[in-house]
Amino acid sequence: MTPTLSALALDGDLLAALGEVPATRIAVLNDAGAGVAAALQTRHDCTISLVDLTPEGGFPAKPSSWIATCRKGLIAAGIPANRIEVISKESAIKPWDIVLNLDGFGVRHGVRALSPILQRGLHADSLLATEIRKGSGAFPFLKERGACETIGERHDGRASVARVLFRPNPPAPLATDENWASIATDLAGADGFFRDGGTHSFLFVPRSTDTLVVTFDNLDIAMTKREERRPWGYEFIEKQGWSMLGVMAGGWTWYRDPWVHAEFDRLREEGFFTRFARVVFYGASMGGYAAAAFAPASPGADVVAISPQSTLDRRLVPWETRYRAAWGYDYSGPYGDAAAVSAAAGRVFLFYDPYARLDAAHADRFTGANVEKLRVPLVGHRLGTALQQMGILSPVILAALDGKLTPLDFYRRLRARHTFPRYQWELFQRALDRGRPGLARRVGRWVLKNGGHPAIRRAMRDL
Repeated sequence: MTPTLSALALDGDLLAALGEVPATRIAVLNDAGAGVAAALQTRHDCTISLVDLTPEGGFPAKPSSWIATCRKGLIAAGIPANRIEVISKESAIKPWDIVLNLDGFGVRHGVRALSPILQRGLHADSLLATEIRKGSGAFPFLKERGACETIGERHDGRASVARVLFRPNPPAPLATDENWASIATDLAGADGFFRDGGTHSFLFVPRSTDTLVVTFDNLDIAMTKREERRPWGYEFIEKQGWSMLGVMAGGWTWYRDPWVHAEFDRLREEGFFTRFARVVFYGASMGGYAAAAFAPASPGADVVAISPQSTLDRRLVPWETRYRAAWGYDYSGPYGDAAAVSAAAGRVFLFYDPYARLDAAHADRFTGANVEKLRVPLVGHRLGTALQQMGILSPVILAALDGKLTPLDFYRRLRARHTFPRYQWELFQRALDRGRPGLARRVGRWVLKNGGHPAIRRAMRDL
């Protein structure tokens, strides 16, 4: 097996469906997914995990024969060897952004053997690209655990086989973790506070009265995905000597909890925010929504929002197809429609990818004169991760939180994207997709002259 880009034509629909999914880690469960993985690695510069599962869902004592063959094929296709890893024990499973299970569990083997992957290998935004043979029982099994979207069909000689994208159900809102309560109480110290509302909690860590940064995070991520078990941005804010108010959600709640709203009302009425010379609300995605939505609690505060949603109210954004589990919440009230209520803020720094269709549609709803839209093209929804990989996230966010970021400074720093592999590939591929091979050649020559890109080098040979 030697996956090549030209051999991926049969998987064009799948690649198109996965094209906008940002990925830093991809899992491959058998060699049938290697070609798709090679194309995605080229696009995202991500790590490919070859997961050596037995047909029963365990791990073999010796490596399966397909592992070495697949690894060799990926390297022959131009994938750097240091971007390929082998997962040979359950304890090594960590959440992937995309899992490729083509012609495997659900077709050749029982789908229940996927349980270790479904339990430990998926996070709330993961996608499992899988195939399901009619009569295998895979559809009922998966639908109990998430949503299935059929994007194609084939026939394997015995029965029809559906190609499916599976999205796991987000975790249900949970009460505050006892370990988190203990950690948060220690972090707050004698002069701060920790308030537990059940599904949500507030942690205030006082430092200086110069700047307060209000952050929004998911408790599950803080407690299980970060070794330090701290709220998002904690260490970064601590280094600046700023005070911090961390608002934690026990699940994918979009903070639509009357208790959260009442807490912000109480803090405003008590004059909590007026203690500080500057207040900044900061978050990404769900947290970016919250940063803009709750800013009216401190009128005039700045907002730094990365890839935010404006609302999930179906009446206002019927085109938003993500985050189904949060569609039923009430998005009305003074902290409801972030695009509208953020007019009470000072400056709103809104970072987004204009080519990520849904993120751009949300950004379009922010029309206030106080909104500074900072476009980061061709990097997708996980824009913060892309900026971090470019090496510019810290200085950009520091300047934004400090109120000193200007569009000129930002776009000067964003020139770093010119050497970012995903951006290079997207630029090259878009030129080809639009029927402009001459432009693609110019992009390719520049990339190869300034450091190289294995997939573009191969594609240039084809051109």
